[in-house]
Amino acid sequence: MDKLVAKLSNHVALERGDIDAIERAFSRDVRLLDDRMPIIEAGEKPRAIHVLLDGWAVREVAVAAGRRQIVSILVAGDVVDFNAFMMERADMDVRTVGRASVANIDRTALSRLNQESSRVGQALWWETMVGASTQREWSANIAARRAEPRIANLLCNLFARMMLVGGVEGNAMACPLTQGDLANACGLTQEHLNRTLRGLRASGMVEIRPGVIHLPEPERLAAIADFSPAHLHCANGDLFFAVKRDAAPTEDVSLVLASAV
Repeated sequence: MDKLVAKLSNHVALERGDIDAIERAFSRDVRLLDDRMPIIEAGEKPRAIHVLLDGWAVREVAVAAGRRQIVSILVAGDVVDFNAFMMERADMDVRTVGRASVANIDRTALSRLNQESSRVGQALWWETMVGASTQREWSANIAARRAEPRIANLLCNLFARMMLVGGVEGNAMACPLTQGDLANACGLTQEHLNRTLRGLRASGMVEIRPGVIHLPEPERLAAIADFSPAHLHCANGDLFFAVKRDAAPTEDVSLVLASAV
């Protein structure tokens, strides 16, 4: 529950009563799921909103020849499907990566939560905006960047989002994604991803061990990625590594510790 509270606190200043309301609402129906287990399956009728309390998950869409394309990666504190009550049928699969804890909240409980705390309701609406802007950033990254900056941008994105929920220590984050997952998420073959990662490793910017991603120099990686955390709309003053995007870009990239607003 701590990661959900940390995530929502990035958008709205929550008081003790708000946190108590969150804990009551999201602790009533919690599932512990193993690796690659479904949270949502395409075609099912949604009956609740799902929130990833702990762990990782991916949204997937079935494409040609039975392949599955990862279209977004979810981390602890993310709302999986805030628009669930508007859908007749789910149009995607969401599966865990590694073990995960998932809270389910039905329409009645969500309405009660909004009545108990308008600040929590506001924070959840902020979260829907952040989810949409994160998806736009994902689309732009896949469409507009070559392999190296594309991979670097995805790693920076995950790193910043984990920072928001206290999931980064010593520039490292626990991450169960495989290199096959990363390749799929970046729209690359695994061979292309591995070749590109070797270059990032050789430059000292990325270290990947089983279950851990370490970014020794996130500022350098952010420069390669042209990474900005603006899409996270963080209003609590937490500092992030970021690239300063000037109106008239020059060849020299200026790195700053920027507050995402």
